[in-house]
Amino acid sequence: MSAEFDQYARSYQELHASNIKASGYDPSYFDQQKIRELHRVAGKEYSGKINFLDFGCGIGKSEPHIRKYFPEAVIHGADPSEESLKQAAEKNKGVNVTYHHFTETAQFNPGISFDIIFVANVFHHIPATEHVATLAKLKSLLSPRGKLFVFEHNPWNPLTSHAFNTCEFDQGCIMIPAPAFRKKARAGGFTKIKTNFILFFPKALQAFVPLEKFLTKVPIGAQYYVICS
Repeated sequence: MSAEFDQYARSYQELHASNIKASGYDPSYFDQQKIRELHRVAGKEYSGKINFLDFGCGIGKSEPHIRKYFPEAVIHGADPSEESLKQAAEKNKGVNVTYHHFTETAQFNPGISFDIIFVANVFHHIPATEHVATLAKLKSLLSPRGKLFVFEHNPWNPLTSHAFNTCEFDQGCIMIPAPAFRKKARAGGFTKIKTNFILFFPKALQAFVPLEKFLTKVPIGAQYYVICS
């Protein structure tokens, strides 16, 4: 993952924008919607000062939105790509984020536990043979009341499948269906697992976006997320 994303660190945003052009949105919309949804389902439980980890943070696209929706959070970002972390630190100078570089997930030891661990579209870049071990590691980093929120592309959505299959930095990756991810999470030691679907409407139908909160169990959203504890 390090070598893969070092080469895309400077061009990632442009490539991503081109890949999702058909949606009518720019990448920041999807970044914000994920954090907004996280806050919708967990904002009351995790208000105030919490430790928040963006695992696989890349170039730091989510951190400004984390700061907006969780203003008192102590935010950490972690990634194996040094070049991406350089971009993230430069981009988010005013956001107050502590960034961590790691080469092996098993060796990642920030010295604190987290109330929220957020992982956005990262697992399909991790070899499938390492998924369960990665989930177990993330579980070990949670506080006693902590939860893991993993967002992934939904292979049951045809537009998502097309965008994924034509995305330069997703070549060689395989999308993970929600039921398969739940099974991996159980194998990683999680006992409480909940799945929701998000991102149903392109910009041309943005008037219907407020209805998305009522559609979270309809498995055709562009992405899904799994809450694990």
